[in-house]
Amino acid sequence: MNPKQLESSIFEAVSDAIGKEWTIEEKELIQNNSELQNHLKEWLNNSLSDTCWHQANYKIVRDLTSSKFSRTRDLFDDEEIYIPF
Repeated sequence: MNPKQLESSIFEAVSDAIGKEWTIEEKELIQNNSELQNHLKEWLNNSLSDTCWHQANYKIVRDLTSSKFSRTRDLFDDEEIYIPF
């Protein structure tokens, strides 16, 4: 997929596709695109109550806010994620 298709798929996963976890390719695009990261953070703040966020996707964006994919977060991979809705 090209980057535009991936970006579309990323936002589809957090708007229409309840329960869809991002693919490795989508996660890599997010990790390497600060503009996309900012859009996702805004989207998270505005759409969290829509219940379209997969726990893994929520954790990625939450971690962006706190540490930009910090490797130290990997220590807590087994922590239970609470999505406040």
